[in-house]
Amino acid sequence: MTDRYAVVWTHTDTTPIKMGNLVATDREMRFSYTTEFLEHQDISGLSLLLPPTLWQTRPFIHAATEILPLLPRLMALIPGKNSNNIQRRIHTSLLAKLPRPPAPGFETEWELLMMTGHNGIGHIDVFRDDREATAFYATKPEPKHRVGSRSAFWNFLKDETSQEFSNAALDIVRLIGPTPSVGGQIPKLLVAIPDKKKWDGTIAEPGTRDIDGAAYTDVVMKVDDAQYRGLAALEDLCLDVHQELGFEVPRHWRASIDDLAVLAIERFDRTKNNLPIPMESFFSVYATGQQQVRTTTDAELEQVGAMLVKLSEIADINPDHAGLEVYRRLVMALLTGNGDLHLENLAFLGGPKNIRVAPVFDPAPMRAWDRHDLLSALPFYIDDKHGLRHSLVKLGEAFGVNNKNATEILQNFMDATKNYSERVVALSEVPDETRQKLAARVKALRTRLIK
Repeated sequence: MTDRYAVVWTHTDTTPIKMGNLVATDREMRFSYTTEFLEHQDISGLSLLLPPTLWQTRPFIHAATEILPLLPRLMALIPGKNSNNIQRRIHTSLLAKLPRPPAPGFETEWELLMMTGHNGIGHIDVFRDDREATAFYATKPEPKHRVGSRSAFWNFLKDETSQEFSNAALDIVRLIGPTPSVGGQIPKLLVAIPDKKKWDGTIAEPGTRDIDGAAYTDVVMKVDDAQYRGLAALEDLCLDVHQELGFEVPRHWRASIDDLAVLAIERFDRTKNNLPIPMESFFSVYATGQQQVRTTTDAELEQVGAMLVKLSEIADINPDHAGLEVYRRLVMALLTGNGDLHLENLAFLGGPKNIRVAPVFDPAPMRAWDRHDLLSALPFYIDDKHGLRHSLVKLGEAFGVNNKNATEILQNFMDATKNYSERVVALSEVPDETRQKLAARVKALRTRLIK
């Protein structure tokens, strides 16, 4: 494979700045910071595990594999390969129309990174070269394009099977934004919506701040699909439950538009001035430090607790606060039927100072579907002799939570969610079979936790 070159840029408080240079071969990926970037001590680097003060201009080398040919932080900018990823469907269709389309495999992934690797979630922007970067950052009018709730856009989203797009449909590319995540079970788009208490399905381009005097805010918009009917309503309920228990939860809106169930979750990776805030998934950090890790479930929960402690040695994060927050999330995942809390569904926010665990953003109760009926996506030791309750309390030790506090957390959350199954069954928008399965599985889990 021919060596491939790219550049990584980011923002200071006042201006864009080149962060570093990237070279990829079939064997490895090399990244090094620029001297100019190193002069700014108040900007986060490419990854929490690659602090500029530690690496300076030394190259970081990532051994390429079939699953992770690039650093996980960069792979997160490429639309995921799941079939319902709208960004990937559209951008691969665009690539196929080129006079010389890229070959399947890494060539395609690289070209997707060049197309979608900027203006996404977090503070990392990837470009083919510096000229492309400076052109992108050049002053341009704020987005003002609005899509009404009865537009062809929603009809396009309902076309779940089409892999070929008309030229008119391809114009939607500028509206849907780059990839919001690597995976996810339902289509997700980055858009802006009116900043109101209720949402009628009107959307605009990401970054829109107002249209005709009406304020807009950026969101991740999730759309139900045929495989997971009712997921938007279930996730909305779980966001509410977490908020009721004092978790930091973004504002969220639910709507039904042209027979599509849609959930919008406000983004928290931008300042009020629309500058990016660093955000990196647990998977990216863990897999950067443990290069034998390849998937989002290649870790035991006890190892995640150890990662937080090790990370605090090189990053400004309080491992006790982070550990307590993650442990509370894990307990809630069990109690709400979220067996899909893997390393991509937890993230770090901020930097290089005061890094913390990001707000709750994907608490979907995936145990409602048979294919996701797992106690936990990330395994932990369960003592068969003493039972699940004892084991879950014991797990707290890996996150710096003593047995007494872990027992209190578990009991308080069990008391607060005692009517959760009834709330699930009451969601008329969710197919009855789906509701009943989730409710039954949660009740069975609670029985195990009482013993």
